[in-house]
Amino acid sequence: MDRAEHLERLRTEAFDLLIIGGGITGATAARDAARRGYRTALLEARDFAEGTSSRSSRLIHGGLRYLEHFEFDLVFEGSQERRRLLRIAPHHVRPLEFLFPIYQDGKVGRVKLDAGMWLYDALSLFRNIERHQMLSEDELLEREPGLRADGLLGGARYFDAQVDDARLVLSNVIAAAEAGAAVANRLEVCEVDTRDWPGHTVRVVDRESGEEWSVDALVVLNATGPWTDCTAALAGVKDDPMLQPTRGTHIQVSRDRIGHEHAFIFESPVDGRVMFVLPWRDFTLIGTTDDFHEGRPQDVAPTADDVRYLLESTNHLFPDADLAASDVLSAWAGLRPLVVEGRGSGDGAEGEVSRDFVVRQEPMGFFTIAGGKLTSSRAMAEQVVDQIAEFLAQADVKGKGKCDTARVPLPGGDFEDLEALHAHVSTRAADLGIDAAATTRLVRAYGTRTDDVLDLVRESRELAAPMLEGLPYVAAEVVYAARCELALHLEDVLYRRTHLAMETHARFRNACERTAGFMAAELGWSEDRVAAEIERAESLYARDDAWRAGLSTDANGE
Repeated sequence: MDRAEHLERLRTEAFDLLIIGGGITGATAARDAARRGYRTALLEARDFAEGTSSRSSRLIHGGLRYLEHFEFDLVFEGSQERRRLLRIAPHHVRPLEFLFPIYQDGKVGRVKLDAGMWLYDALSLFRNIERHQMLSEDELLEREPGLRADGLLGGARYFDAQVDDARLVLSNVIAAAEAGAAVANRLEVCEVDTRDWPGHTVRVVDRESGEEWSVDALVVLNATGPWTDCTAALAGVKDDPMLQPTRGTHIQVSRDRIGHEHAFIFESPVDGRVMFVLPWRDFTLIGTTDDFHEGRPQDVAPTADDVRYLLESTNHLFPDADLAASDVLSAWAGLRPLVVEGRGSGDGAEGEVSRDFVVRQEPMGFFTIAGGKLTSSRAMAEQVVDQIAEFLAQADVKGKGKCDTARVPLPGGDFEDLEALHAHVSTRAADLGIDAAATTRLVRAYGTRTDDVLDLVRESRELAAPMLEGLPYVAAEVVYAARCELALHLEDVLYRRTHLAMETHARFRNACERTAGFMAAELGWSEDRVAAEIERAESLYARDDAWRAGLSTDANGE
């Protein structure tokens, strides 16, 4: 993808639909609209997936905990979308086996859990990866000896799915571009003139060059997640805020510190909230918190209290782990863009806010989509593009067909057998000196397009080297990200094209230096530019790591 070519189109063409926001919602909407034949533009002020969409729990799930709030429609939709994503993105989305232990001091008993599991299976039309299975105390401990045995009543085994969130977004962006959309990151919308419809004028500024110009579009879609209200204000919308965002913080530790094999969903002993302990290669991802956020979206960061809560909750479930703050390799926080009018009938607590979404049109031709969740993003996009299509039809602008995004594979997902693809890639990768762990990573990140990454290694064998020793990322990914995935800055590669920034702590500076070296060779960076890029990446890391100043490293993280 040549950013200059996309920018030229944005300078010279007019569009049926201009989408503001390059997270999962905007990316899926752009893919859908472009595939229907609409002249589509997708603009992102920062980098694709830079906000919430790269700071999630990395789950594609029906939403078991939504049953407690009787949001059966959300669970049904999530279950349907999980199955679709497993089909159209089999490289990014993979089945994940969960255990749900229950204890004497918990809110959920065996009968309630079994009933909930049957309902969960039913809402997936009994077409989940496997049906649930109730387990006794001994069966749970046999599978996971590190579990707290005191008060254990048994539990359940069931399936959901895991995803590389940032790469799912990027695949949708690439799919949109390949379907004809003009896409650009680091292109900020600074004004939306909606006074003289038909058509809106959108003023943009290129954050890389400082150049400003206007883009004409019949319809504008605000899909900016936590920035929804800020973007609406650019179009003159003065209604009360649509959102009440909540902060979700995650931490990551080495998996051998806990020693678990399965994913866990459990009730925190601190406040009874449902949370997760998830395997992620050699790491364990723990989350999440749920606290209202009143500040600017870009300022969200983990707090010492967040990390303390996650450590205390996990140590209660796995008492021998004895996790401390010093075990935390990384922490990150994202904002759930929850809709104010979606509050439940409870006490107004964070967990009472619905995860459903809404679509508004105000003023004419300016649509806003807010709320929702990663799992349902494709379905959300289909529904909002349906509404936009009806609106455009009134202006005698029609697409070429109906939505097909539930059937057409995402880029790299056009294969039938993952094992066969892995075997093919393994043969090529081994000949090029790439080890098994990196090969598995490549298949999961790029699917059938792994051959394109390996072609870079064939041309330059130094690109077979790891980005950082001990982690399964190869240097060819850096070049591929800069050349084919619109990675413009060091942070784009470290945080979103890969997750390297979240998987190293003491060696983060080394990761910056090595990665910047490969980017400099590809993009022609000067020594001053390299130094500035490293400083920029380190400032982001320092923001996410600032919680350590408020938390000592004793055994309890207190």
